[in-house]
Amino acid sequence: METYIPDSSGINSLNGFSYQIKVFVYYMLTLNEGMQIEFETIEDVNIKKIKPNEIDNYDDNFVNKIIGDNFNTAIQVKRTNITESVVSQVLLNWILLESSNNVVTKFILFTDADYENVDIMFNKTAIERFNKITKSEKDSRATISKVKRMYKDKFEEFEKVYLSIKNKYEFVSLKDLDRKIADSCSVHFRKGGVNEVIYYLRIKELLQHVTVRVMESINDKKPNICCYDEFITLIEDISNRITETITQPLYSDFKKLHTIDISNSEVANSREYKQLLACKLPSVLLKHHLGFGAYYESLRFMYMESNKVGKIQDIEETTYENFESAKFSLKMRNADQPYNRLEETKKLSNAHAENEQIRYGSSIYLTKDGIEDIQISWEDAKDEEFET
Repeated sequence: METYIPDSSGINSLNGFSYQIKVFVYYMLTLNEGMQIEFETIEDVNIKKIKPNEIDNYDDNFVNKIIGDNFNTAIQVKRTNITESVVSQVLLNWILLESSNNVVTKFILFTDADYENVDIMFNKTAIERFNKITKSEKDSRATISKVKRMYKDKFEEFEKVYLSIKNKYEFVSLKDLDRKIADSCSVHFRKGGVNEVIYYLRIKELLQHVTVRVMESINDKKPNICCYDEFITLIEDISNRITETITQPLYSDFKKLHTIDISNSEVANSREYKQLLACKLPSVLLKHHLGFGAYYESLRFMYMESNKVGKIQDIEETTYENFESAKFSLKMRNADQPYNRLEETKKLSNAHAENEQIRYGSSIYLTKDGIEDIQISWEDAKDEEFET
């Protein structure tokens, strides 16, 4: 068993998630009964299917909203240097929003304090903004052109909307968002009642689930809406699946965020891929099985972080014993073929694995290079023989 030194603070486990997602979760954690939060794609924006790590590249196209009985807050997130071009685009989006049937009670520009931005949102007067808009020659589909058509020769109406936004505007420059999220989760995820590793695994699971929900909403061009009751249900579900004794992240979420690319040379040259090829699986099932292996490997790191080395050993020893039993049974029936080894091993129980994907995944993981003593082969090398 290799040694593993866990992150001493746990905060690094939140790395890798989109800043947009983190801000959405940061405000989600402020929900009270009767409130809801929305992640919306701005209307008429044509966004092709994107990957989770690309969300921040499209920040102009998204807006967060927190809605309660007497308020509706619109939040624009910017993790960049705030320039005149940036504030101009934000204002154009807000002007369209303020001019619609939506009643917004507060507009927030949210930015990362690491960029040391200063608030320049209203450095220009209404007439300066209006003149720039009316002189624009951009494509008719551009946001500025939409505003131009709406307020052409109507400065007084434009000024009224502009000043209304200014009166409801707030600039937020926040430092150390990961730490703020971790602190805000303390009651929801019982920080005082669980060890630090479990606490951060719960936060990571929340971020992962929200990422999946938001990605689906972006690609479906529908708002992702989470009301208080749904949020509390999610918190309870995560808390029940990740405890001192149970570590069971949602496989469905993991699968959606960790797609398998068999054209990638690292994947194509891996031993586990070549072993599955010997089973003559169609590509869709081959990807599923590689996904099982990746899911188990991710879970394996979680076990290491929470000092559950014994659990890893029990899962993997049992999986290897199942493989040996399956191989012998097939040999006695003259049916010892790679695909049969895979399927017969998967059929055997493993009480140490908490779901089928963990059970399946452990067998795929054990076909990797570098596994000593308990390495699994669906297809033996020419010099390998069955040991009795």
